[in-house]
Amino acid sequence: MNTDIINPIIIIPVYNGRDSILKLVSSIKEMYKIPIMVVNDGSTDGLNENSLSEVVYLEHKHNRGKGAALKTGFETAKSKGYSHALTLDADGQHDPRVIIDFDKKMRKNPLAMVIGARDLGADSMPFHRKLSNNITSMIISLRSGRIIRDAQVGYRCYPLSDRRLWESPEDGFQFESAVYFNSAKLKMNLIWQEIPVIYSNEGSHMRLVKDTLRFVRTFIRSFKW
Repeated sequence: MNTDIINPIIIIPVYNGRDSILKLVSSIKEMYKIPIMVVNDGSTDGLNENSLSEVVYLEHKHNRGKGAALKTGFETAKSKGYSHALTLDADGQHDPRVIIDFDKKMRKNPLAMVIGARDLGADSMPFHRKLSNNITSMIISLRSGRIIRDAQVGYRCYPLSDRRLWESPEDGFQFESAVYFNSAKLKMNLIWQEIPVIYSNEGSHMRLVKDTLRFVRTFIRSFKW
């Protein structure tokens, strides 16, 4: 990567979150001039390219999973010459005011991943999410040989220089866990950025038992990559 050329884009995957994505994109535009890409992962709530203006709009015809949406976004961003992708979830759990802090850390560490770190003991975080995140963070830390502070957070800044970072068989929520294994193999540094814990009224698409079992599958698969 030519570290003299820093050209980031914000990528937001969304599935049936029309109202929240419109609000989030509007908030980001008010604060920043960074280009925005929205990847609609087969939503059925009326979201389409006419809903959003002045963004790069991509669409999966059918729901393929958060990981698949992010991979589509990364490949498109890389092909368009962007150097980094800053990812946010569309459900309102990521405060766009922190984008400036990610941007500063990314520019100081252009070859590293910058990753949001929530307080996993915060009272506002639902107990099952605390339990799941703390356990998966511990397991990924042991497997990758590095301290992982927040295994499940989607607020991140990815360097796009090496697509091996996001290449994996995982297309769902487990994709973000798989990225940690890939970053360890690439010996890529991880830079942590404190972010607030926000839980809105938007429903989560995560399912505790099913996604726990899928995480176990991801962990086993990581030994074969």
